[in-house]
Amino acid sequence: MKKGEVADDAVKELAVGAADQLIGGGISRSQAFGTVGANIGVHAHTVRNWWRAAHPELTLSADDRVALAELHTTLAVLTELNAQLTTRLRRRTDTATPKHPGPNR
Repeated sequence: MKKGEVADDAVKELAVGAADQLIGGGISRSQAFGTVGANIGVHAHTVRNWWRAAHPELTLSADDRVALAELHTTLAVLTELNAQLTTRLRRRTDTATPKHPGPNR
């Protein structure tokens, strides 16, 4: 496509379909959008935008993004807490168990 030229719906549908096939074949979304964009002469972000419009159920809303960020923060805090508890438990176990047990008689 030429710069400034507007894509019709048929071009968009074909681009989205091609991206879907590539994604279904195991290629990342980013790579798929770039490949399709290069083939039809548009920027990868343009293909991404067409794909998002065709698949609104697969994109995150602003509220979903906020919730996801909060979950990532919670996960990081819990991961750190788990590491601290594991360290304390190991120290406690190490001090409770003799390092060189004697022979059993």
